[in-house]
Amino acid sequence: MPDLSFLPPGMPSLGALGPVVAIVAFSALFRGFTGFGFAIIAVPLLSLALPPLLAVALAAGLQLLGGLMDLPQASRACHWPSVRWLLAGALLASPLGTLLLAWLPADAARLALAAACGAAVLALASGFRFHRMPGRGATMGAGVLSGLFNGLAAMPGPPALAYYLALPLTPAQVRASLMVFFAFSAMASTASLVAIGAFAWREVALVLAGLPLMLGGSRLGALLFRRAGGAHRNVSLATLALVALVTAARGISGLLGG
Repeated sequence: MPDLSFLPPGMPSLGALGPVVAIVAFSALFRGFTGFGFAIIAVPLLSLALPPLLAVALAAGLQLLGGLMDLPQASRACHWPSVRWLLAGALLASPLGTLLLAWLPADAARLALAAACGAAVLALASGFRFHRMPGRGATMGAGVLSGLFNGLAAMPGPPALAYYLALPLTPAQVRASLMVFFAFSAMASTASLVAIGAFAWREVALVLAGLPLMLGGSRLGALLFRRAGGAHRNVSLATLALVALVTAARGISGLLGG
């Protein structure tokens, strides 16, 4: 056996590394195509092979580094007016979401989130779209919902995704705007993990080891987007629907004592 004593303590076993590699690569590929979804896919799957808090830290760190590297290009194509107000609302509401989580039972919160996701899917699938760009109030309202989702379940994506899919923007603008939004969101979530001591040398080592997979998968996903960008909306809607179903299932299972 090779001497691994130089590694930080608490590293995953060699048997867990294979699934982790596959999960990170697939999640990065999906992120590169859609502009979102890395944590939505990676965290639940990584939690099957790693302790949940380590799974969250690994996903947040990779999302942060990947987002920072994509930020220069994405910032040129994104719709900055909406991104600014969306981020403002999210930053204001995240603490409120955390307070709600302390008051509302976790499974009831999951059902509320699932209902909101499901309503967004039904509205968007029916063809709902803004015919012109909404005002600052509506954009900040979507950001507030994202912040509440983040505080309640560390999942700011569904409201932001539903908002951007309803805008009169091109798929390239939607994808770039989501990438910028999640890059800044990852900064906030990683800072929170550092503050509570959940992001130390072990997490840094895992993030750096996974970075080539994150970059390679994202680049391949971006290539697929350029070749099949027309499928962006359908793939995004299907993912939002899946998030709603999985979240509802977890909430119902918890309430029933499963």
